[in-house]
Amino acid sequence: MPIILQTERRNWRTRLFVGGMYAVLGVGAVTMIYPFLLMVSGSAKSRLDANELNVVPRYLHDEDMLYRKYTEAKYNEDLLLYLMTTGDPARSFRAVDPPPPAKPGLLADWENFLEAGELPSSFFAMGFGPTLEGKIIQENERSFRNYIKASCENDLETFRARFQEPIENWFFLKLSQERLTDRTYQVSPTPLMDSFYEFKAAFPPEDRIYMSCDGAYRQFIHLRAGDERDDATLSSDHGTALWETYVRDVMHPQFVRLAPAARSSWAELLEKNHGTINTLNDLYGSRYAAFAEVPFPEDRVRAGAALTDYLLFLADRDRLDPMHISIDTPEIRWRAFLDDQYPDVSRAGAAHGREYASFDTIPMPQRESDRAFCEVNKGALRAQFLTRNFAMVFDYILIYGRGITNTIIYCSLAVLLALLVNPLAAYALSRYKLPSQYKVLLFLIATMAFPAVVTMIPNFLLLRDLGMLNTFAALLLPGMANGYAIFLLKGFFDSLPRELYEAAEIDGAGEWQKFWVITMNCSKPILAVIALGAFTGAYSNFMYAFILCQDRDMWTLMVWLYQLQQFSSQGVVFASLLVAAVPTLVVFVLCQNVIIRGIVVPTEK
Repeated sequence: MPIILQTERRNWRTRLFVGGMYAVLGVGAVTMIYPFLLMVSGSAKSRLDANELNVVPRYLHDEDMLYRKYTEAKYNEDLLLYLMTTGDPARSFRAVDPPPPAKPGLLADWENFLEAGELPSSFFAMGFGPTLEGKIIQENERSFRNYIKASCENDLETFRARFQEPIENWFFLKLSQERLTDRTYQVSPTPLMDSFYEFKAAFPPEDRIYMSCDGAYRQFIHLRAGDERDDATLSSDHGTALWETYVRDVMHPQFVRLAPAARSSWAELLEKNHGTINTLNDLYGSRYAAFAEVPFPEDRVRAGAALTDYLLFLADRDRLDPMHISIDTPEIRWRAFLDDQYPDVSRAGAAHGREYASFDTIPMPQRESDRAFCEVNKGALRAQFLTRNFAMVFDYILIYGRGITNTIIYCSLAVLLALLVNPLAAYALSRYKLPSQYKVLLFLIATMAFPAVVTMIPNFLLLRDLGMLNTFAALLLPGMANGYAIFLLKGFFDSLPRELYEAAEIDGAGEWQKFWVITMNCSKPILAVIALGAFTGAYSNFMYAFILCQDRDMWTLMVWLYQLQQFSSQGVVFASLLVAAVPTLVVFVLCQNVIIRGIVVPTEK
């Protein structure tokens, strides 16, 4: 019988009341759904837009925001690297604006210059690589890990033997950021770094961050002399005091070249530092007959004794004449390329749509190249930004540990035991009128009055004394029997017709047959509710799983996701929460008809 009669529904007060109820329910639904949608949106965000409270990430419909996301990701969330490389005066990635569209001539010249292949791998850093804080694993960092895994046939022991790197798991095969304009940065001469430079040499141009020594020089003179000239370049300032100080003491040695005339001074320094040629040979691993035969080191990126001596020689103002010093940078090679292509700078300016005072002032068009790539690959970039946080979550739970396997075993056993122990107890209370059954029910229901944390310490001590820690038994035994589930099952079993059991007894059925064939067969809806409760309890069990099973090999998915959240960005945390919610949602959607019957049918009866 309806609460409101049909005749009453026509009254305007009734309609107003019903409309008000729907409005309140609608507002309540929005207050529940909106935070969830914010979390879904946040799972596809990064540091750039994490604080934006929008349901749809702005980069999906705003091209300027997409460009900012692209620059943030390509330059590894390192604003200083972006400013130094591009010369953009932006104060943050949120303030980055796309440059004006470049003329085809400029982009064509830049593409031809890169295709010439004259730049070594140490002249550019890996874009979409390790970030400053390391809270997100980007595309190329993951690609390098897959490259190493393939070379080792996905065998960790082979990796450890070949590269002498004692990593615990493939997930922890990571790299630190390259600081290729920093004099103190030296690459360790290890097989892993050799493989990294082989991998980096095959990078596509759009994933490379070409080092701007002019940008680093501008930062230096700004800090040193307070000069904020945007047009300062190493070429135009050649020979000045600031230029000499920067090249001798600050610039990375890979960009510094010394004239053959400085070889005699170099030999003097080596003799002073090492005394005898045999000492130098032992240190260098070489076979030189005299100090005059020792050349300048060709590899000025990897750490070694020769590089240390080279740095000392650069800083020695008494021995090294500044006239013997020159530089070789990506900008200088780019300008030399243009000088060969065009008879004068005005022709180059006309082709690029720019006005250049001289070839020495022409910057590398990395911003313009970034914009052109971003415009052509909008769809792929949006898909990448939507899924990269989830990719890190799946990398972690699939590669590292046995979280998924343990969770499947734990949840399966928890459901199986819940569907065996609880129905047996409820069947005994329902079928046999025990004198103290109501006291037993009261005892079982009384367990619901105590929070689970109250029993946590006693359970831990008991299981420890029994020697069951770090086993599935420790996870299963404390929750195997559930007072509320037994209470629900008894009520449902009481509603089953007694004639069924009488007919079964006449046919000669035993107690097990009556329980299994009649009771369990007629109780599928309530059993589905019990199974869902057991699955949800086991799947979401974090605290017990963490305390009772401290061995990583026994950690469940919830514990692994908690560990991931400790060193991840906000977007990865949101993505992990969504991934954790999917199994429960899928189970409920697939079983909702049976579950609803289990909730509604007992109420109707």
